[in-house]
Amino acid sequence: MLGPRTASITQALRKRTVAVVATVLATAMMLAGCAGGNDNANGGSGNVSDGSYSTTPTSGDVKTQEFKPKSGSPTATLKIASGSENREVAGAIQKAVDDSKVAVTLDYMGSLDIMNTLENGGGDYDAVWPASSMWISMGDTKHIVKNAQSTSTTPIVFGIAKKKAQQLGWANDDGTTKSVATTDIIDAVQSGQLKFSMTSATQSNSGASAYLAFLTAIAKTGQALTQDDLNKSDVQNSVKTLLSGVDRSSGSSDWLKDMVVANPDRFDAMVNYESLVIQANKQLTKDGKDPLVAIYPADGIAVSDSPLGYVDRGQKTDKAFGEFSKALQSKSAKLLFEESGRRTGLGGVLTYADNAKVKDSFRSEWGINATSSALKTIPMPSADVITSSLSVYQTILRKPSWTVWVVDYSGSMEGQGKDGVVRGLNAALDPDQAKQAHIEPGNDDVNVLIPFSSKAFDPTKTTGTDTSAILNTGSDTRPNGGTDIYAGLEAALKNNMPDDFSKYTTAIVLMTDGQSQTGNKDAFTADYKANGHEVPIFPIMFGEADPSQLNELASLSNAKVFDGRTEDLATVFRQVKGYN
Repeated sequence: MLGPRTASITQALRKRTVAVVATVLATAMMLAGCAGGNDNANGGSGNVSDGSYSTTPTSGDVKTQEFKPKSGSPTATLKIASGSENREVAGAIQKAVDDSKVAVTLDYMGSLDIMNTLENGGGDYDAVWPASSMWISMGDTKHIVKNAQSTSTTPIVFGIAKKKAQQLGWANDDGTTKSVATTDIIDAVQSGQLKFSMTSATQSNSGASAYLAFLTAIAKTGQALTQDDLNKSDVQNSVKTLLSGVDRSSGSSDWLKDMVVANPDRFDAMVNYESLVIQANKQLTKDGKDPLVAIYPADGIAVSDSPLGYVDRGQKTDKAFGEFSKALQSKSAKLLFEESGRRTGLGGVLTYADNAKVKDSFRSEWGINATSSALKTIPMPSADVITSSLSVYQTILRKPSWTVWVVDYSGSMEGQGKDGVVRGLNAALDPDQAKQAHIEPGNDDVNVLIPFSSKAFDPTKTTGTDTSAILNTGSDTRPNGGTDIYAGLEAALKNNMPDDFSKYTTAIVLMTDGQSQTGNKDAFTADYKANGHEVPIFPIMFGEADPSQLNELASLSNAKVFDGRTEDLATVFRQVKGYN
């Protein structure tokens, strides 16, 4: 999940040059293959791992994970700010920890959070491990990151259920795929044949990278995207049409994968890392479900290079970092990376293509292209153009959002609770504050505030960028009475939804500090299921809120619970908005 970005980050972005970003990403695939010396030797032997390391991903609910040597005491411990997608390579990490005798603690966060951490001096982290080198290049204004190198690579692809891909004419009976251009995808969206889930381009690396690839492919210059390309109406209109196919947005690539796996009948297509499509397919196949087929747009894809870099703050962990980093580049660790669906060879090919477990991940019947020659990677634009592109995405091109904020104003919210809510609403909806995190409202966005206590209050609705009416209501409403969360949810569901759901990504955000004392959960559940639109309900837990009640609501609606008890509510409100 990706948190707030400060205005200074945006300024830092603009200081970066074309050469820095383009060079970092252009060399990413090569770095993955060159690091580690002789790892290409005996690449197909498979005799580099004893098979005792699991490649099953860590649960997406885990925010911090500790790795310690299986035998003996660690010589040192590294604290690493890590992208959430690294949950999938826990086996490789554990192997490197065992070989180096260096323990590591991974705090899972979004790439923009990592960039923010670097912008502010690196915090107390010894290393950073984001999804892409560009977030280090853009955030490391103090030049504190040393010895960064790619650990593996994975392209961003469309993962489409096999039956759907066959209906579209993009996949053969054996799962192998045909050449599909970005314009083919646009045509499928425009005709109503394709809807897909995708992370927000302003909140997640996979979403940002895919979006930049869309723009570059549609511009059709064969060069890095320029500001002139971005300003062209035909380019913007085409990308807007493509993004109109998004039926669920997310702030996390890993969570998006889990959602699709848990609900394959509801979500049959997503834009995500190839490695996460592979992980999804392993679980879908195990569950007897239709696997996804990887579609690589023929006119341009983006690649994640997963760099690990040392944060030099004068601490004495550089030796430990070197030992762990070297172990992570070993043959045995690379094999575990590839078993998990990552690529480690020169130019994005597989180092262990002949290994049985690697073959089991990179299956041709899943549409996986195990070579790099057929993958056309885009040249990355300058930092200024990236910044402009993200702004255009958030304010103009993305599918408009319709968000109903159902907020607890019971008597127990007096004081700290209400103060937190007011800060949170301003962080998410005040255009100036929200812009710092690239979640500012667009011209066609709709926001509705429904305060509730023992009953639902009258809603306040705004359309577009002027959300002052909601912010005023949030500030002026006095906490009083009991807690009936179902009254607020019923009001949201029955009277405050769009007439045409296809035009919006919809969400209900529920914030409460207590257990619902009244109301009828069963009646609301029945009404929700009868509604048929499957609007996600994202609860924010605060104070004495009942986790079981909120988890039931999130599970009912294929959403997730956010914990406002351990983080500032303004931060949590921003995080939730990143999912819509």
